[in-house]
Amino acid sequence: MARQADRLAKIGQEGFAAIDEHFGRAKRRPPVMKVPYAHPAYYYVHQANQIPATKLIDSNEAAQRYNGRVYIDYPKGKPVPF
Repeated sequence: MARQADRLAKIGQEGFAAIDEHFGRAKRRPPVMKVPYAHPAYYYVHQANQIPATKLIDSNEAAQRYNGRVYIDYPKGKPVPF
């Protein structure tokens, strides 16, 4: 078994030597720069002051509340398509 392991190791070394000879040695990779691409672990969401919701009123209720009048203008014919 030791002979076969030695033989496989020798074949592997020869194979990788042939690859290095054909393609050239592997160049060093540039160092990984984490600073420009670093994302913060948190982010801030601005919360605006909440405006309390007011009750909406229609035109009839506004006329009653503020002593006004409601005028309704009904069309005289068929509506014209645009």
